[in-house]
Amino acid sequence: MKSLRVSVTDRCNLRCIYCLPHGSGDFTRASETLSFDDIVRVVRVACRLGIDNVRLTGGEPLVRRGIPELVARLKRETAVREVAMTTNGVLLERHVHALADAGLDRLTVSVDSLHADRFRAITCLGSVDDVWRGVHLAAEAGLRPLKINVLVLRGINDDEVDAWLELTRQHDLVVRLLELMPVGEGASTELAQRYVDLTQVRHRLTREYGLVPLDGVPGNGPARYWRVPGAPGVVGFITPMSDGYCDTCSRFRLTATGDLRPCLAFDTSVPLGDRIRAGDEAGIEAGFLRAAALKPRGHAWRDGEVTQIRMSRIGG
Repeated sequence: MKSLRVSVTDRCNLRCIYCLPHGSGDFTRASETLSFDDIVRVVRVACRLGIDNVRLTGGEPLVRRGIPELVARLKRETAVREVAMTTNGVLLERHVHALADAGLDRLTVSVDSLHADRFRAITCLGSVDDVWRGVHLAAEAGLRPLKINVLVLRGINDDEVDAWLELTRQHDLVVRLLELMPVGEGASTELAQRYVDLTQVRHRLTREYGLVPLDGVPGNGPARYWRVPGAPGVVGFITPMSDGYCDTCSRFRLTATGDLRPCLAFDTSVPLGDRIRAGDEAGIEAGFLRAAALKPRGHAWRDGEVTQIRMSRIGG
C-alpha cells in the first residue's frame, strides 16, 4: 500500500462524453458523503499501513466547498507525505492560491484538447481558457511538476498528440497521454471505437522525435515517462490496455461514500462508510487489509470485461 485516491464528491461541473455525457440524477446526497473529519480519520489509519501519498479526486474536487481546509488538515493531522489533487481546472483560477497556501504538493489538470471548440465538444461545458489561466497560476504558485492529463480519443483529438509533445519542448510541463478504459461510459460500444493504442503512438513518436526514457518523475504513478532531447518538459504514457502495469500497482480508491476499491478494473469493494463514521479505526484498518487481499494480479479488460461503475464515483 502506497497511494490512496480519495473521491471527495461524485459531482462535477462538466459533462465529458466519456464520463457523464448525459448528466446524472443520482449524485450522492450530502448526508451520505464522507465528512472532512471522516476523510482525515481514514487517511490517518491508512498512513499507519504504509500509505504515504493521498490524491483528492472527484467527480470534480473543487466543486466541494472548503477543499483547501481539507488539504491543510491532511498535512497537519496525518502522517501523509504528499497530498495531490486531480481537477478539470475550470475552478482552479479561483482556488489555486488557497490550495498552495494549504500545502498542496502536486496538481494534475485534465485537459483533453488544446482547441476551444474541441474542448467544449468533449466536456459539453466550461472554457479551456479558464483552465489555462488556472494552470498558469498554479505554475506561478510553485505547484510543480505540473501535470496535464489528456485522454486520447480516435477521430476526436488523436491528431493533437504531436502538438502536446511540442508543448513539452516549450514548457516545463508533464503531459500524460491516457488510453481509454472500459469503465462506465467508456465501456459503451460507441466510445470503445474511439480507443487509441498509445504504445504504438509512443513507438512512432520515438522514431520521429528520438524520445529518451526517464526514471524518477515525482508521483509518477502508472505512467511511463519520456523526453524529447533538450526539452524542459516530459511526456508520459498511461497504457492500461496496450501495456499494463498491474504488477507495480499499489493504489487504492476510496469513494465519496466510503467504499474502498482495490482495483479500478473490478467492481469489488470493501464498504467502510459505517466504520469510518463510527470512528472504528480497528475496523477501518481491517477493511484496508481485506482490500489488499482482494487486489488482483491483473485485469481482464483485454478479454472484454468492463467496469460498470461510473468513473465520477471512483475518481479515475
